[in-house]
Amino acid sequence: MENYEINDETYAVIAEHVGKTRIIEKECEYLVNNDAYNVMDESCQYYGSSYNGRLKAAKSMLECSYKLPILVEESSCLIFFPIKSSLLDDCCWINLNSIKKVEKCGKNSKIVFNNDKEILVETSKLSLDNQIYRATRLESIIKKRINAKKRI
Repeated sequence: MENYEINDETYAVIAEHVGKTRIIEKECEYLVNNDAYNVMDESCQYYGSSYNGRLKAAKSMLECSYKLPILVEESSCLIFFPIKSSLLDDCCWINLNSIKKVEKCGKNSKIVFNNDKEILVETSKLSLDNQIYRATRLESIIKKRINAKKRI
């Protein structure tokens, strides 16, 4: 598969190696002939922005500058967060609303998705919990702004 647009059934965008990305969806998995960064950027563009535009917005809203979550699509508040620096080739992205639970596995963590599929990620549970917190803050800020606009 050459192109892939993130959607509300996308659970994870995982860099396998240069030019190959594994996509985990609710019901299936795909191998895409593209870098994870490009999948994220092209999906943001598909929904009307760019990765850099979304990054700049998240930076402004959260007042922090690294490992920022990204709002990929507004109408369903589709937010993905990186497991490690998005500048790294092996970065993977997780859909905030696809997570059922996170478990500690030694120095790593296991993410259990809503469909009970599991992946092991090379990051501590503490770091992953912090990423989930940031993504949840971004979601909260966006929803408050949407609700405030509806009242006007």
